[in-house]
Amino acid sequence: MLKLYHNDMSTCSQKVRFLLAEKGVEWEGTELDLRRGDQQQPDFLKINPKGLVPVVDHDGTILTESNVIIEYLNEVYPEPPLLPADPAGRAKARWWMKKLDDGMHLEVAVLSFAIAFRHQLIKACGSQEALERHFAGIRDAYIQEVQRQVVPNGTDSPRFAQAVRQYEKLLSEMNDALESHQWLVGDSLSLADIAYSPYVTRLDHLCLRGLWDNKPHVAGWYARLAQTKGYRQGVTNWFNEKYLPLMNKAGLEAWPRVAQIRDEVYAG
Repeated sequence: MLKLYHNDMSTCSQKVRFLLAEKGVEWEGTELDLRRGDQQQPDFLKINPKGLVPVVDHDGTILTESNVIIEYLNEVYPEPPLLPADPAGRAKARWWMKKLDDGMHLEVAVLSFAIAFRHQLIKACGSQEALERHFAGIRDAYIQEVQRQVVPNGTDSPRFAQAVRQYEKLLSEMNDALESHQWLVGDSLSLADIAYSPYVTRLDHLCLRGLWDNKPHVAGWYARLAQTKGYRQGVTNWFNEKYLPLMNKAGLEAWPRVAQIRDEVYAG
């Protein structure tokens, strides 16, 4: 039996559940409450010392890092195949996935915390001292640095402007790639599409859909994605109704600043 340690709204957990649903794989789940700090508990840290989800335990083989996990699962459960048959196509899919690991995953964390999650965090901590203890307790150095950079000043942080510019560039690249075919690396759904699905979903939940108003191919891709079995069962069915209103409200408030940064990209 395959066991998945995950969180309902975690972007990286979403892509693993998407793949499992698309493949029709049965799994046993342990859902962690990240706000409560379940990922920092000693029992979980024995499984993943970085204190991050998702983690897969497949008959004793422990796997971390979501893109590694979905590649592994695509090999173990080969039907339906989710990588192109030709080497060039497979390389292109991995090129897209590498962009996430090289920085775009952190950029969506910047947007999420700067726009929405900072409000929860500041309220929960109640003081600067408690906030500092929270930062110090984050085991992943990159996530810790992101939160330190954006939680105090939110959308006024220079790091926030960088993230908006990076996503504007990424969505433009995606729009170009999707001009000639239905999916990122061809006319069949692939690991690349699954890997990117949670990030565009997060932008949607943060009311940043305006970033693809002038990118019709991205809009079409996202609509097709939402109709797949994997997305419906692995992503939509896990949306947490407690967090969607928070992200929606904060996103609407942040949109003028986001639009300003986006417009500066083209003006410059």
